[in-house]
Amino acid sequence: MMRLSALLSLVLLSGCAAQAQQNTTITGSGIDASGQPVSAALDESAFRACVLNLQSNAMARGIPQNVVQHAFATITTADARVIELDRRQPEFLLSFWRYVGNSVSEDRIAKGRQMLAQHGQLLRRVQAQYGVQPEVLVSFWGLESNFGAIMGDFPTIRSLATLACDERRAAFFANELTEALRMIAFDRIDPAIMRGSWAGAFGNTQFMPSTFTGNAVDYDGDGRRDMFRSLPDVFASSANFLQKSGWRAGEGASYEVILPQGFPHDQADPSIEKTNAEWSALGVRRVDGQPLGATDQKTAIGLPAGHRGPAFLLLPNFKVIMRWNRSLLYGLAISILSERIAGRAGMSAVQSWDEPPLSATDIVEMQDALRRLGHYPDPSDGLVGPKTRAAIRSYQAASGLPQDGFPDQDLMSRLRTAR
Repeated sequence: MMRLSALLSLVLLSGCAAQAQQNTTITGSGIDASGQPVSAALDESAFRACVLNLQSNAMARGIPQNVVQHAFATITTADARVIELDRRQPEFLLSFWRYVGNSVSEDRIAKGRQMLAQHGQLLRRVQAQYGVQPEVLVSFWGLESNFGAIMGDFPTIRSLATLACDERRAAFFANELTEALRMIAFDRIDPAIMRGSWAGAFGNTQFMPSTFTGNAVDYDGDGRRDMFRSLPDVFASSANFLQKSGWRAGEGASYEVILPQGFPHDQADPSIEKTNAEWSALGVRRVDGQPLGATDQKTAIGLPAGHRGPAFLLLPNFKVIMRWNRSLLYGLAISILSERIAGRAGMSAVQSWDEPPLSATDIVEMQDALRRLGHYPDPSDGLVGPKTRAAIRSYQAASGLPQDGFPDQDLMSRLRTAR
């Protein structure tokens, strides 16, 4: 949960973070998509010095010395694999169709319905207290850890210590490390079972440590908050986080809509919100042709496959999901999966085309071309973020194309010709 893009409110710590950034030596073992070295190891002496600072900082923030010493007893070197994964970009960008096909598979839907029935009584109790629908909680559980089957095997303390001693986000990970130690000290979580993703997320719904310390609930009343072995704690903690993030009880997160011919695609962005009346005035309708309905709530339009693919109206609960993971594809997968698990239709659109996915190298080439044409001012990094989408829209506007900001093979072909 809370992949790092959703958690970048950095807590600035003194001491170890700055020391790590100044003194840590990085050795490379390859390059990423933008041609930068991929770090594979941290200098051992610098790492040991950084760890000492991390330990001192944790104790200064109230973590007992014996807890700190026990947690670090076997950590003598950084985890080179963690650094490599942090620096490496995916080779290919998953398309909406591939992402949803993988995330909302028939097997996952069937398993989700089984889990919904098996844990229905518990899930309904959690819903009564926190207002989050059972199918939504089961969907997060399914996507984050395949219903507890795949929670990750990286030792959490070592991963966080490694990243806290790296140069990129040292302050953020130093804070997460202290919160992980707080879990051990005050929630009596055995460090031996604290294993998860390379980035420090753990448990059935992949909480980061600060998300855990701020939102976890001891729902089974055994005196500890346990995201590894207690499903009551897992469901209640996840629901508590969603509720505190603004979840609207009983409401969905998105539904499919139809855009009229001539719709201004530059308005289809999660950051652009309008009332349903305003969207209706632009010709937006439900897939069954019915009007959107009268409400003053602000909604947005998402085009996960560009203007040629399906369109979704993103409801207020969608923004809550984005606080969990800031990915349009992830949010739609949760929304569609929860609808399917509940026995409702998730999406009417079917894939009518297929094309090779763009690679990170393609995105670098695309950014380079957009820069040469005067649309993209920043260094190329192979990542499709808001600035890249804005640059694509700028080029599309200048070229008389639908301004959906979507990178695809057609855009690559046009940019190569323009070059």
